[in-house]
Amino acid sequence: MSESLHTNATQTLPDDREELYHLVWREPAEKITSLYSISKEQLTKRCAELRIPRPLAGYWKALAKGTAPAVPALPDLKSGKVEKFPRKTSQATPPPTKISSKVAAPAPRKRARTAGSGYALIDDLKTYLPVSSVTKDGYYKPTKKKLLDLNVSETAFNSAIDFLSRFFAALGKQGYWVRLAEGNEGLHCQGIDIKEDPKEGGLRYDSLWRPCSASIICIEDMLFGFSLAEMTEYVPAKEINGRYIRDETMIRWIRGKYDKPFRYVIRHALPTGRFLLQLYSPYSSTNWQVQFRQTKQCGLISQIPKLISAMRNAVPLIKNQLEEARVKAEARRIQWELDEKRYREKERIRREKEAYNASLAELKAIMVQWAEDKRIEQFFREAEIDADTFDDPKRILVIERLQLARHFLSGETAVELLLDWKTPQERLLKG
Repeated sequence: MSESLHTNATQTLPDDREELYHLVWREPAEKITSLYSISKEQLTKRCAELRIPRPLAGYWKALAKGTAPAVPALPDLKSGKVEKFPRKTSQATPPPTKISSKVAAPAPRKRARTAGSGYALIDDLKTYLPVSSVTKDGYYKPTKKKLLDLNVSETAFNSAIDFLSRFFAALGKQGYWVRLAEGNEGLHCQGIDIKEDPKEGGLRYDSLWRPCSASIICIEDMLFGFSLAEMTEYVPAKEINGRYIRDETMIRWIRGKYDKPFRYVIRHALPTGRFLLQLYSPYSSTNWQVQFRQTKQCGLISQIPKLISAMRNAVPLIKNQLEEARVKAEARRIQWELDEKRYREKERIRREKEAYNASLAELKAIMVQWAEDKRIEQFFREAEIDADTFDDPKRILVIERLQLARHFLSGETAVELLLDWKTPQERLLKG
């Protein structure tokens, strides 16, 4: 990078169009905004006003690896535009670096692959992780959840970014791309065990950071999930200023011949600087997972071709699993419909039987009531006839008592109950 960034921080952005063009292709936007005390939006607006092309996401990484595309030529200004703006203070500007402008802009297909290469997601990691909180064992734990599935310590962060950049570049060359899963896709995010030795003991006191959505690699019409994590090892450690660090003295004692005197050693799971990449199928109806581990002899970058081959080779297997799951789901649906049909038929018969029994029971009760009504009516009729045989004082008294008795027994008659009685069909219609 140019030494121009070490000049006075009170500089103003170059007003000369060609100078600004050379500046944006010489230094990253973050450093320009810091040097000239402007926002990225202001820089973008100024470049747009002057029709100055700017580097795409991932350009500086590609430049460091020597694979950056050619710098596009500075186009002509539209009519009515001016190349210079009045300056408040004259400032010395370093001489611009000469940049070739003979190569035309990349073809549309190339731009499409670059746009889907995942560099924007890497930029998010570089933005949010370094400013996030750090656990006692040194891992970043950002509050933002919509990030790539990466668990890494402060010391290994740059190595993780370097691997992801190379991995995504290799995917882009094959026509594959990286994105985050959307909430409505139904793709699950697989958990990961970050122990370097799965059989090793030790618990992490801080829970592992988990993203809100899976990190997805798109290979043709198949989706793969992936997680990258720095592995841990269970080693002697001590706590200093709220952080666990390796107890190198104790480690040397244990590895040497003086391990017997130490009956109790405080250990913690601490990051190793070596990574584990987990590839998996994010579809809930499938079961495919493979892990690639970095060792002291073999890094993950050298295994990138194997990673891509593993996913390509798994496409037919996962497609078969998806098809089997679809067939099973269809069979379950058909069986459910049959069960539901049998259940509805059984319920229909049960309700019809209940309605019939209820109507019959109520009708029988009305018939019993009718017989009782007839018996009571016969009693009062014959009692009135008998009352006529008494002399007037006694007959009047009997008639009064009969009226009181009739009033006492008054109620719904069988005929009135019959008006409210319902047939089985009426009961079923009512509900």
